[in-house]
Amino acid sequence: MGLAVDNQKAETVTKWLTAQKVECQQVPIEDVIRETQKGLTVFNLVSSSIPPKTLDNMTKKFGAVIESSTEYQQKIKSLATRPQFLKPPSQSALSPPQQSAQFHPNQDIQNVAPESIKGKPIPMNYPLMMHGDTNPIPVNTCIDAMRGYGRTHTTRAKEPYKQYGFKQGDIALATGIDKQVAFRVGKQYQITPDMIADPVYQQQWADMEKHSPKALPELFTGKQQVWGLHLEPLGDYVEGFIVPFPEPQNRAAPNQEVQTQSVTIDDLRNWYNAADKLGRSENYKKRIVEVAYGFKAGEQLSAQALTVMNKDTFELEAISRLTQIAQRIGMVWGKSDENGTQVQGKIYDLAFNSQQRDLTILQKNGEVIFNLQSGRVQTNKLTPQILQTFEDVNTQIDKILAKSQTQQIDLQR
Repeated sequence: MGLAVDNQKAETVTKWLTAQKVECQQVPIEDVIRETQKGLTVFNLVSSSIPPKTLDNMTKKFGAVIESSTEYQQKIKSLATRPQFLKPPSQSALSPPQQSAQFHPNQDIQNVAPESIKGKPIPMNYPLMMHGDTNPIPVNTCIDAMRGYGRTHTTRAKEPYKQYGFKQGDIALATGIDKQVAFRVGKQYQITPDMIADPVYQQQWADMEKHSPKALPELFTGKQQVWGLHLEPLGDYVEGFIVPFPEPQNRAAPNQEVQTQSVTIDDLRNWYNAADKLGRSENYKKRIVEVAYGFKAGEQLSAQALTVMNKDTFELEAISRLTQIAQRIGMVWGKSDENGTQVQGKIYDLAFNSQQRDLTILQKNGEVIFNLQSGRVQTNKLTPQILQTFEDVNTQIDKILAKSQTQQIDLQR
């Protein structure tokens, strides 16, 4: 059962529900944007924990239960929008004050207008590179590491201010597959070859980036330019507003069970399908089936299983994104025949056949760095730098298409 209340009374309601021994959990702001804009806080209640007398009192206090989803949405829509849109509610008794205060957005950016966001978004849709080291945080991607887990730095092969069109002190966006994070732009600086080779700097870099220290020399040794950018994550950017990050989770011990809250049997089916498309072994997929049977029997996912599932799902999403960009590249620069489309690039060559779901990316020396056949991965040597190169090319295509549109409009006048 859900319960929506005035966010200024959230603390009082929480205490009352607790006193009545009703099991409840506050829904994160980013999951109920419409209610938040109306000045409401939403709770999920365990129906079986509500005594009949308490339910009767709740009906008198809050009104009758709305059974129809349509009726509920109409009710929410009819409410006036509160001027201070995403003002955090009073501190809930469900979370310690010191933790909550740490992740509320700064007062001066709660009502940031879209035009206040500067420059182009920085892609952060890359996995954390651990190189066999233990990941000390319970997330596996750059974008998620920014969301309350201490990632305050990014490394680029071009000057960030110039490439993305912002400056120190601006508010900008970092983008992942399905989320955006607002951050305050910090200082940019050049990372020298001596710094890249210095074990002390490697560790400092790792502490800021949340990668393994080994990733810095592997990715950037020999590059003509390497730039570092400090950043201050401010909150998730949702429908034009900056909202607090979800409460961070602690990393569980390797065999410790974790809460599966949003994990469903469909997620496990999707994991199996992702593993199949990624070319994982039969034993690997068999293990997923075993995990799914255990889950259906009431067992919770281990931290390790959850981490691997998220990693596989993210990897498939990144490949899907790469495939979309490759097709756009083919539309602009490709040559097509009965076998598909080929593109000769400055750094990489690619060939794809959309109907057969084939895609091959090669370096100029002929080395295959990615090969997709019939929608299944055969070879995958992709790195964050390669993915970034394709994102940059995609940005160029946007500019080319925008310029072409403008020219067509001029011709029609």
